[in-house]
Amino acid sequence: MKKKLLIIVIILFYVNTEAQVSVLVQADSILQTGNYRLALQQLKKSNDESYAISKKIASIYQTVGNSAKAIKYYQKAFQLQPSDEIKEQLAKSYQFSGNTAKAIRLFNEVLQGNPNNYLLKYTLAKLYLAERNAQQSITLLNELIENDPSNPNYYYQLGKAYEKTGKDPSKGYLKAYLLDSLHIKSIYQLAKFFKAIKVRDSSELFIDIGLKLNPKSLNFLQLKAQNEFLNKAYDSTITYLKKLEAQNFKTLFVYKLFGLSYYKLKDYENALAYFNKAKQLDFRDASILYNKGLVLKAMGKYKMAEITFFMSILSQKPDVDKNYYQMGLVQLEQKRIKNAISSFEKGYKNNSRNHILLFQLALTADDYYDDKKIALQYFEKYINTFPEKDKKSTAYAKQRSKEIRKALFMK
Repeated sequence: MKKKLLIIVIILFYVNTEAQVSVLVQADSILQTGNYRLALQQLKKSNDESYAISKKIASIYQTVGNSAKAIKYYQKAFQLQPSDEIKEQLAKSYQFSGNTAKAIRLFNEVLQGNPNNYLLKYTLAKLYLAERNAQQSITLLNELIENDPSNPNYYYQLGKAYEKTGKDPSKGYLKAYLLDSLHIKSIYQLAKFFKAIKVRDSSELFIDIGLKLNPKSLNFLQLKAQNEFLNKAYDSTITYLKKLEAQNFKTLFVYKLFGLSYYKLKDYENALAYFNKAKQLDFRDASILYNKGLVLKAMGKYKMAEITFFMSILSQKPDVDKNYYQMGLVQLEQKRIKNAISSFEKGYKNNSRNHILLFQLALTADDYYDDKKIALQYFEKYINTFPEKDKKSTAYAKQRSKEIRKALFMK
């Protein structure tokens, strides 16, 4: 009897195993066609919640970016058969979902059991760097370099980590470049680094290397255009700017540099056209208005130049009225009425178009000063300047003005 029962169990085991293998093979076959939804349907339709099926479903969800579902099925697989492999995949799913704290914890748990997992150590180093924990990243990267000093990516990431801590990153980037002369990310960082410390020859060297590797690189084309402009090679600047424009890279930087280059070449029509394009992107940029004024002046359009310069002055004035308003409200909460009035006055002086500030100033002055003439002055200014801005506020200002005038007359 026992033998018969054992035989039945063995048969059932093999039947289930073969069915499971069949479902997995079928799912793999469907996945080769790219129809992941059908593959998932087949796997779930089997009603098999085994380790292998759960792991397969989780991996499909992770591949298509559904991190929540991937986490659910990796957890199920881990419960059925705990392993570092599943824990690592679960950590990646948490990482993709944005839960970096859990991802870091799980990655570290896996590393404790397998400290020679260099791929995982590299993943964790980059994750630490992304989470602004540069020192932890540096520790792991140095360990990786000690075990494999020929990998340029380790030095590149080390350069980025040093940059985050305020240290000189150039040695890391340079080592990555020396190990791999095609490491374009390091070349770009070196070009930027030498430009920042004003070693123009070295910067130009790496810019030219980058452009040779990728003539259409937006990063290197921008750096090249800037360098050419600084070298007063305005025709050459325009050449590189046109390459950026041809790739539909039409930014404020490109338009402003176009305008400046054409202005330097005394091609005022083109300069004006590009400053107008820049103005459409940011109409409050004072430097655009100032440079446009210079172009109009050079063209002899003095009235337009005068208006443009005036507008540039208005745009250059920082709008801090909202800041003063909020500060005044905070001071009112602290019963520091005089300070609040001072803040409201400064805010209104900064932006005389802010009707809310003027009304608040009138209300606060009315509460604070015994001399109601001060409040009356503000209420009347509000009525005359902003009669249509807020009908309720205007009605109150008019009513209160009448009351103050009557009180002053009776007095």
